[in-house]
Amino acid sequence: MDYFIEELKNKKIISTDDIKTMQEYINKKYFKIPSSEKAKMLSNTIHHILDTNLKELPESYRQTVKINTLKNTFSKNRASIFMYDIFLCCIKIEPLKKNFTKEITRWINANIENSVEEKDLNNYLGITNPKMNPVTDENLNNKITEPVSPNRTIETTAAPAIPFKLKFNKKLLIFSSIIFFVLISQVLGQVFFQKSLFKIPFYIASTSESGNSYLKDLVDQVTLKNAKKNFPNVYLPEYLKYQTIDEDKLKSYLSSRNSLLGKDPYFSTIMSTAREFNLNPILLFAITGQEQDFVPVNTPSASKIANNPFNVYHSWQEYNTDIKDSSRIAARTIINLSENMPKENNPFMWIGKEYAEDSNWGNGVQAIFEEINNYFALHSKK
Repeated sequence: MDYFIEELKNKKIISTDDIKTMQEYINKKYFKIPSSEKAKMLSNTIHHILDTNLKELPESYRQTVKINTLKNTFSKNRASIFMYDIFLCCIKIEPLKKNFTKEITRWINANIENSVEEKDLNNYLGITNPKMNPVTDENLNNKITEPVSPNRTIETTAAPAIPFKLKFNKKLLIFSSIIFFVLISQVLGQVFFQKSLFKIPFYIASTSESGNSYLKDLVDQVTLKNAKKNFPNVYLPEYLKYQTIDEDKLKSYLSSRNSLLGKDPYFSTIMSTAREFNLNPILLFAITGQEQDFVPVNTPSASKIANNPFNVYHSWQEYNTDIKDSSRIAARTIINLSENMPKENNPFMWIGKEYAEDSNWGNGVQAIFEEINNYFALHSKK
């Protein structure tokens, strides 16, 4: 009857090794953004993984279960979180255990191969006459106690056991503490994704190359989802919203134009701004092509022009800070100018009416935008 417990114990959700993989990927790919933003990206991804594995539980309890799971694992020097850890947290919350066995059963069956019935769970928990009590904040915040069956004692140690020497690994303890601090601060300070990117629970089966690749893709997808949430850009067509592009091809195109913008910090900063504001990076680069011919490296004052290749606030001569500042201003300008644009209008021409005095600005940006996309198509791998 207790077979489902063993299955839950063997279902790993996430480990500190997985988090290190994501952290290293973020540091490498997004090395130009502030550390606080990197921490937020990592935290958002971890929370997404946990939230995905809680969705069958009552919504009013998910946050409590998540926080308690983190407290009982990473903050106690545990190297991994398993489905069983979540189960333990569920049955330690009395109102949840007594009033929502149907939902807990549904959650269990979503995460094991051999299904269990609600009566089996009640027998395991020692609940003979389930009684519905109203869910209140007082109940939700009651001190957690370990339920005891009349016939047996439920294990209070999460499985599987951690090797003895791991418990005294100072580096792991510090790393786990940092992770927990970041996660809890994000729980208290942000509203996280309510809908999962995936329809099935997220498991990390191993630390293989394919598993690492999946983790990296997940970081990018969650980051993009967050950008789209912050900047939905509802008046822009989909092809002008952010999408992943082949950065090597874009650099190759910029190199063919002898552009300084193909080098860092310019390239990575413009890419980061596009991602943050949910704009197609090709659009931002197309604007620099129209405004400053992509800033050829042999142009006099090229490094100064590259600080503001969008000519925000009239020109690079009048306004010259750095590429991060000017690209963010350009992005916000595009978004603001697109507001209330009728769907049938050409977005380049609509934005161009206010962005520049040149009435042909929209045609120029659109032509460059299409030229870059054609370059991608011509240089695609056969």
